[in-house]
Amino acid sequence: MTDVTSEGRPTLPIAALPDLGADDATSEHGDDSGVGPSLLGVEECVRYYPPDLQAVADPVEVFTAEPTQPRERFIDLFVDVPYCGTICGFCPFNVYPYDEVEVRSYLAALEKEVRAVKAAYDFGGVKLRTAWIGGGTPGMLPEDALEWLLRLLHDSFDLTAAEEVTVEIKANRKDLNPTKFDILRRYGVTRISMGVQSTDPTQLKILGRGHTAEEAYEVVRSVKDEGFPLNIDMMYRLPGQAFAEVMVDLDAVRALGIDHMSWFPYVPHPGTALARRIDKGRVSRPSDEREYYAMFATVRERLGESGYEGYTPYHFSLTGRCQYHVDRWKMPQHETLGIGPGAFSFFNGRIYTNEHSPARYAEAVNRGLPPVMMAKKLTDTERITRLAVLGSKFFTLDFDEFRQASGVRLDEYYATELDLLQRAGLVEVRDDRMECTLKGMAFNNDVATVFATDTARRTKHPQAVDLMRV
Repeated sequence: MTDVTSEGRPTLPIAALPDLGADDATSEHGDDSGVGPSLLGVEECVRYYPPDLQAVADPVEVFTAEPTQPRERFIDLFVDVPYCGTICGFCPFNVYPYDEVEVRSYLAALEKEVRAVKAAYDFGGVKLRTAWIGGGTPGMLPEDALEWLLRLLHDSFDLTAAEEVTVEIKANRKDLNPTKFDILRRYGVTRISMGVQSTDPTQLKILGRGHTAEEAYEVVRSVKDEGFPLNIDMMYRLPGQAFAEVMVDLDAVRALGIDHMSWFPYVPHPGTALARRIDKGRVSRPSDEREYYAMFATVRERLGESGYEGYTPYHFSLTGRCQYHVDRWKMPQHETLGIGPGAFSFFNGRIYTNEHSPARYAEAVNRGLPPVMMAKKLTDTERITRLAVLGSKFFTLDFDEFRQASGVRLDEYYATELDLLQRAGLVEVRDDRMECTLKGMAFNNDVATVFATDTARRTKHPQAVDLMRV
């Protein structure tokens, strides 16, 4: 029988998870793996927690001030611009083909959302630490629309102390010009982020990127010449991709001196075009967990040799960590206010997501309401587990720091789970802290899942393609 606390968090018995004994640990991964195949899956990016959101009857209630919430504080801002010039086959997010008429309607609706949110919540003492403008591809906006959007944010929120403002672009030279760079600079943009994903022409075609490696290199040079720090997104474990091909991508981009890189293993998401092609046998399947582990270890090793710090399973810094990622995940996590269709938020003691459909989003804001679609007010247990679930993305959890943030010690509250993770070879406990091993870094989502509440552990993490069907 599983013991349950007064708030419903089960103390997890060993029998509740797969057997991670020595025989099982070597059955599919070899003697050097030390992890059980029935638990492990290729690393997924847990972008927020908890995942079990419910429909919202009154969206204004989401912004009812929590008595424990300090009025003066720093938060992060995410702005969702859900339009792109190409809809990549792998993309599970809330993205639509770029259409200038629709984009300008979206911007008008965005201004109404900002008004509705500010009418529902007093932002008088709230300042921004970072802002991330993505989606979609905001860099595709025409000059006047891009400037209008950045002015709206500056007029609506306190950015005076912001450490970092990031804007996403595509690897497409025609979307960029000196005027756009001047606009970004004038409104305090401090970082540009660009999806590259691969340098291999076959993979770029499979992914539906709409650019070549040479075009990506040209944009990298342009951004660097303009003096902006740059992040590029790369992917590995792509359909049919061999280990040697990952090394070609690594060597191609690590020589460019790019400030920051994100390397994500490809995971087919149900409902996406590329996942359907894989299921139908039209495209080769990605590698298994064993090959993924070898790729992960080598990505980390090669980038480390070039001076990059791998501070999460996905993020590698040459000149400084991305503060937006730090704030979202590292314990204690900062609040993130998301605006725009499909944006997720961790704000005012709640996780919530906006309406994903631009039409339903517009209907809500036209009625003067915040466009909240689904939400979850965190219980005390979820506040505690959130610290561990997302905090484990940074590989180390200090027991004293965890107690200061949560009121409980990690090694006492999660004694059974820590024992399980140690026996699986995913973490080590020493010097009053938990540290992920290399295997725990590679299969970090399994570490996070073990820390989750029983309900969240059994809830599929929502993606935009799922929520669009609600």
